[in-house]
Amino acid sequence: MQHRLRLRPRATIVSSTLVAAGAIGLAALTASPAQAAPTATTATIDAPTTATVGAAFDVDLTIAATTDVYAYEITLDADADSVAYVEDSVAGPDGGFDSVEQDGDALTIVHTRLGTSPALSGDLATSISLTPGAAGTVDLAVTSITLVDASGAATTLTDPAATTVVVEAAATATPTATPTAAPTATPTPGATATADPDPGTGTDDPSTPADADPTSGATAVAAGGGDRPTGGELAWTGADVAPWIAASLALLAAGGTLITLRARRARRERTGAAE
Repeated sequence: MQHRLRLRPRATIVSSTLVAAGAIGLAALTASPAQAAPTATTATIDAPTTATVGAAFDVDLTIAATTDVYAYEITLDADADSVAYVEDSVAGPDGGFDSVEQDGDALTIVHTRLGTSPALSGDLATSISLTPGAAGTVDLAVTSITLVDASGAATTLTDPAATTVVVEAAATATPTATPTAAPTATPTPGATATADPDPGTGTDDPSTPADADPTSGATAVAAGGGDRPTGGELAWTGADVAPWIAASLALLAAGGTLITLRARRARRERTGAAE
């Protein structure tokens, strides 16, 4: 927000002017005999063609080809609603006192030599800084210039210079996009992780059910040493046990026959002994 410079009352401006006039009068009393009034024919005003709201810019004023100037007063007309004077920004010729008073749209720039400082001649330059408070076109016009010599004689230039400054709104900063973090997967309550394929199934296809019969659709292949068992039978050891089973059955039958014969012989012997 642009803070406008506090305007000083007109009485203050008058006081400053009286101080300058007093300094000029004092110099006149101690100066050499009166000389002709200072001379000047033109003045220029230099300011940027464009400015930005809130950014101060300089206004340079030049009074060309002067002679015997002990003090000067410049009145600059500037819209107080559009621009404001930057306090203590005035600069003038060395060896003098410079001040600026703002009363409404009028800025009064005063320069006075100090003590025994000599009068000025040639191109006199001064500058001030203004801060734009709103976008638009600002007209700056030097409405009058008064030159005073050491004896108090004065020369006035009316409406000597003007210029225009186009004030643009301050650029709006473009917001910088903030990188968005990749969404983190949230586990679903009750969800069960899918187990890796059963390594015992002999397949890497994850679509195969874990409880699928690994022999489903498989064809048994015969190998030397006899037929191998199919799915559901005991594991094949590679040995043929049929002859051993037959021999065992034969021994059991022979043993049974011997036991029967001995039992019959024992009964006959017991019968014969009884007779």
